[in-house]
Amino acid sequence: MKNTENLVVVHISATAVYAVIGSVVSAKDIRIMGVGQVKNSDFYQGQIKHRERLQGAIKQAIQEAEDTANCRVHSVWLTLSTPELLSKNSTGHVAVEEDMVRTKDMVQALSNAKSQDLPSNYYLMHCCQQGIYVDAQDTIVDDAIEMIADEITVMYHMMMMPVASRQNLQKLLQSCDVGVDHVVFDAVTSAEYSLIAEERQQGVCLIDIGASTTSICVYKENKLVFTHCVASGSHEVTMDISADFGISMIEAEKLKKLHGTVDVHSIDPSAFFIFRPQGSGDEINVSVYKLAQIIEARYVSIFTEVVQQLHQAGLIGYIDRGIVLTGGGSAIKGMVPFAKKLLKMPVVLTNTHPHISAYNHFDNEDSFKQLNAHINDRAYHTAFGTLLYSQSEQFRHSEQSETEAIEKLKVKNVFQGVGQRFSSMFKKIL
Repeated sequence: MKNTENLVVVHISATAVYAVIGSVVSAKDIRIMGVGQVKNSDFYQGQIKHRERLQGAIKQAIQEAEDTANCRVHSVWLTLSTPELLSKNSTGHVAVEEDMVRTKDMVQALSNAKSQDLPSNYYLMHCCQQGIYVDAQDTIVDDAIEMIADEITVMYHMMMMPVASRQNLQKLLQSCDVGVDHVVFDAVTSAEYSLIAEERQQGVCLIDIGASTTSICVYKENKLVFTHCVASGSHEVTMDISADFGISMIEAEKLKKLHGTVDVHSIDPSAFFIFRPQGSGDEINVSVYKLAQIIEARYVSIFTEVVQQLHQAGLIGYIDRGIVLTGGGSAIKGMVPFAKKLLKMPVVLTNTHPHISAYNHFDNEDSFKQLNAHINDRAYHTAFGTLLYSQSEQFRHSEQSETEAIEKLKVKNVFQGVGQRFSSMFKKIL
């Protein structure tokens, strides 16, 4: 394959660490070369619970992906959710010094936005540019570089996390012998995988229900306008079942997956079944209706908090396309009819993305089939979405405001200068 770039994503969740290596041919052609998945519960609600075990899980997941892809990993994109997330829409105003907008003006715009809205003990984890006002124009543009202007005002959606938490994650990845290229909020990368252009334009809310957190992001007119992370997820459903029936968490999870539904109205109140917990001679007479009530109550609590956040932000009236659900916690039976009735708006589950495929670089067909099976696995959607996000216009425009943009421009100009010198030399020879 020509003109490809290999990118690596590490997604840390409350139940596992995922590593994905993708060969990026274009924004519409991303081929998965290798994946790794290691079950781990030491990253819970954005906090590292046991550093050594989590470090081991990250190393193992990366190793599995390396072995499948037959390559070495040196740096990664890290995606995660954390209830410590602090989000804000901000603006950076800059007087253009040289009559034409340069990269340094975009970098200064973000610096000005951070100086007014980034608390001193917080780190800018992830930033999405929303648009740029040039001079007194009423319409916004996505890219102002090389436009003639006296001043620009750049609008951003800033996602921030405590400095200490960011440093702990940085050190954790470094201890795994990899650098961190970017840290991204997982709802944004899930949205890149899950949402279509029409939904982003008309107004949509993505809800990513994980094990320990529920992440939210809202798009309107193709702009990210809101993000939030709720400290509650499907793990608490399992905890409720465990407590009510007096069984272990492992058995409660099994019960939830085999017999659970969140749609109480689809259940016959008289239905029962016998459940035999593993390692126990006891039998439990389980009411299907009671099980559904336990599950429903927790999901009502999760969605109620999501709606409260949307109301507080004044966004309910802007979500014309309704809700798109993703994440492992959204996969429970009856979710769509339950959510539609509760939220009184359109609700759909995410589909697989057409631009993600498995790359057949194997000597045997079985290895390719095994890799291909992961393409439709919902657990990898966030990591796949990060690869898609890396090639998106959203990231390209936002990247113009990063400090590294100036360094990249210097490198680019050096090569351009070399090319110009060679060109002059050829002219002289001719």
